[in-house]
Amino acid sequence: MKKLLLLLLSLALCACLAACGDDDDDDREKKNNKKNESVAATETPTPAETDPTPEATPTEAAPAITIASTETWGGFTVGVPEGWTFRKGDVFDEEDTRCCSVKKSDFSYFDLKMQTENIATQQYAYNKNTYTNEQVDITVNYGGISWTGFQYSDGCGGYGFELIGYAGDDNKIVRISSCGFAYDSEAAKTVLGSLVIK
Repeated sequence: MKKLLLLLLSLALCACLAACGDDDDDDREKKNNKKNESVAATETPTPAETDPTPEATPTEAAPAITIASTETWGGFTVGVPEGWTFRKGDVFDEEDTRCCSVKKSDFSYFDLKMQTENIATQQYAYNKNTYTNEQVDITVNYGGISWTGFQYSDGCGGYGFELIGYAGDDNKIVRISSCGFAYDSEAAKTVLGSLVIK
């Protein structure tokens, strides 16, 4: 009985050692593979190994933006896209006819303001000194008005821009602040392209 028990114990011990040996071999093989992968990752492929004409991935066209209504407030007449809102005035005075907003959301909008030249240029300069990430100067024509300004990145893949221009019968100075849109986006072209200033 003791001999049988000793024999079984010996077999179990041999099986354990054999399994440990297999694990060591597997570990060695994995380490060698990792070394080979590291070397392969750092090697620069020769021109013959690279595909000289990779297939271009087709870009999806931006969905068309449809104007659902045209709103007039003070000296502004502007189109409001379907599903967007129009806000009269500003946060300080909802009855101020010199200000209005076309909003897709609280973080995506166009603020339109008629201001004195002094206030408009001060606000514009302040914003230009504040929003400096990937800032570029721009000139664009919307609604028959020539605008100058700058575009900036929010650092998360989104854009905003600030425009200033003279419009209307008596060349009022108008400042546009946009958040959530590039100046050449479909939204900017649609909304600002519909803008009429009296």
